[in-house]
Amino acid sequence: MYSLRKTELFGNLLVLLFLIGTALLSFGNGFAASPPVEVHVKPPTLYQGGVTLLEIKLGEKDRPEVTWLESPLPVFYHKTAALWYGFLSADLLEDPGKKTILVKDPFTMILRELEIEVKEKDYGERRLTLPKKMVDLDEPTLQRIRKESAIMKKAFRSSLPTPLWRGAFIRPVPGEIVGPFGRKSIINGEPRSPHTGVDLKGPHGTPVKAMNNGKVVLTGEHFFTGRLVVIDHGGGIQSMYFHMEKHLVQSGQLVTKGDVIGLIGSTGRATGPHLHLGIRVHGCRVDPMRLTAVSGNIPFQDGMTVKTPTPATGTDR
Repeated sequence: MYSLRKTELFGNLLVLLFLIGTALLSFGNGFAASPPVEVHVKPPTLYQGGVTLLEIKLGEKDRPEVTWLESPLPVFYHKTAALWYGFLSADLLEDPGKKTILVKDPFTMILRELEIEVKEKDYGERRLTLPKKMVDLDEPTLQRIRKESAIMKKAFRSSLPTPLWRGAFIRPVPGEIVGPFGRKSIINGEPRSPHTGVDLKGPHGTPVKAMNNGKVVLTGEHFFTGRLVVIDHGGGIQSMYFHMEKHLVQSGQLVTKGDVIGLIGSTGRATGPHLHLGIRVHGCRVDPMRLTAVSGNIPFQDGMTVKTPTPATGTDR
């Protein structure tokens, strides 16, 4: 009796081992169809106010879910390159230190966790002495500024979930940089907010071109910025153009890369004709010249398969 029971138990164990082996083989074949996710950051360093390119080697059907700075990050698939792309950005005032990128392949549930260091960067400073009336503003002017600030924040609060842009972002005017990004200002001995864009030199009436395809989400004339245009390029990227003599587009209008959207001027608080160009990437204030450089590493493609977080994210920085 004991021997028979032992034989039955041994037989049952063999059947169980066979079933487990079959299941593992089946899962293994499934995983073999989708190799482990590969993640690269180019360049691998990221400074305050900077942008870098995220590359994910994964099949088009195995759409990755990406988290950066604890927020979902939009990525898109480039068929020719067979890569998923995304932009990692760090705000001008982002705390330095190691940050985590999480990349999950929903098909295989493989999770990659990488660390990238956001490094502190000194963009320099300038000291100015201005007439008191240009610095100490009266209450009606302050009320206007607060109202205009709320309008601007609303324009930045969210972005179209699907990227409208294609290929590299271009310089809107060819002029040299006369006001670098990130530079701190000391006015009449008092520290002011750092410069969150770049000032590009140009005479009155110089055509200003859209950096890429997008939708105009704001036009107007504000106290500090003068006549302005803000374009949403989708996927969390927005560009802004300030101090123009006039804008030639209207809110809600779709524009194509290279379209003339306005003319250089000196409206608002400006000491001479120039274009202030600003960029936000996922709500972060970044150097526009870095975006033009990094985006140039992505091959042009008319159609893109897009994976974006829902809802699209943005900040009021």
